Amino acid sequence: MRFFQDSQIDQAMERKPKQSRSIASTARMLDAAEALFANGGADAVTVDAIVRQAKTSVGAFYARFADRAGLLAAMHQRFIERMAVEAQTAVSKAFRQADLARAVAAFVKHALPAARKHRESILFFVVTSATESPLRKQGLAANPGFAAAFAAAVMPFRGEIAHSHPEDAIDVAFRILFAVFLQRALFTPGEATGKPINDASLAKEIAHCLVAYLTTPFERS
Repeated sequence: MRFFQDSQIDQAMERKPKQSRSIASTARMLDAAEALFANGGADAVTVDAIVRQAKTSVGAFYARFADRAGLLAAMHQRFIERMAVEAQTAVSKAFRQADLARAVAAFVKHALPAARKHRESILFFVVTSATESPLRKQGLAANPGFAAAFAAAVMPFRGEIAHSHPEDAIDVAFRILFAVFLQRALFTPGEATGKPINDASLAKEIAHCLVAYLTTPFERS
């Protein structure tokens, strides 16, 4: 089941690499850019620093990316692709469950640790997408795919949803989960409220909240 559009990473590059050596060089440059941000923030992500850390040349950089903006777009697209894999894995885990509560728990149990796993990339793109409109466009285009993944995980158990408008309830439940996901990425476990909580415990509590919302009768006027 597909939730996301075909990759546009080649559109973010001046020329898509075809040979294995070029593919490896491109991956090294993207890896270097991510590492530079993790160690020094957005200002550390410069062409010279990327070329030096990736052990490649300025010519190779510009052969793959038209400019720094092209690099950021390719980094962002690769990040979205990685998150799409995480979402698909979460859906697969949910599909194997017997009821709504277990399906939501399985999805959330995989989704929240992914926020910690990809924290540096999330932080980078939250910062840059505020000022880089092409990156914001990429992110907005991907968001419906993540919402669709959550919907796919719970729709097999639609009969258990007591809300008068199940599709709307599923959308709101995803919004709640998405907010917690971003909070988990933006803050360390103790920063959000001053009280630390590990991923497993938080996942259980959030899943319980979502299931309670979905299964509580609500007639919308």
